[in-house]
Amino acid sequence: MIEVELKYKLKSFPKVEFPCVEERVEKDIYYDTANYDLLRSGNFLRIRNQEKIDFKLSTNDLTHLYCRETRFSFSPFPSENIEKVFQNLNLEVSCNSYEEFQESLIVLAPILKKRRTYKIDDAITMVLDEIDNLGYFLEIEYDVEQDSITEEEGKKYEDILISVLKENHLLQEEDKKVSIGYVELYLKEHNIEAYHLGLYQEN
Repeated sequence: MIEVELKYKLKSFPKVEFPCVEERVEKDIYYDTANYDLLRSGNFLRIRNQEKIDFKLSTNDLTHLYCRETRFSFSPFPSENIEKVFQNLNLEVSCNSYEEFQESLIVLAPILKKRRTYKIDDAITMVLDEIDNLGYFLEIEYDVEQDSITEEEGKKYEDILISVLKENHLLQEEDKKVSIGYVELYLKEHNIEAYHLGLYQEN
């Protein structure tokens, strides 16, 4: 699956007419190797609420709009699956258990958020996030049931998302499009050296 995603930093949350399908607190812990191999190549490994393990893998798209997502359940800990993903990235990481996983990697960024999720339609989801120490954000994404998309297709899905935002008055003049993710925003504030190693940086 390919995710086409847009992100905006908000002055305040907008009024939303779409039904809210979920409200929850999410604790996302992002991990990397000691040499920041994932960050350097635009790949991310996240454990969310010790429930799910997500790899967000680069599609070599420097706009940071698209990624491939691979997800595993946290329990039982999927050691073999995680090692296979790392092997496909030409990285050797030993993680026969969660404890060994933690010893083999470093915490790249802890992201604590209060999230409200809105389902626009079968393909489009929007979230409003309040992030500790970062502020208010809107993310809207189009889930494309394909393994890859062309630049032209990506632009088409991006235009659809922008139309949804405009038609429903979900953005204000003061709101700004953000071209980097929460990890990069966190690193920019708390670990500027690592931020400058990353594939994705603000234009």
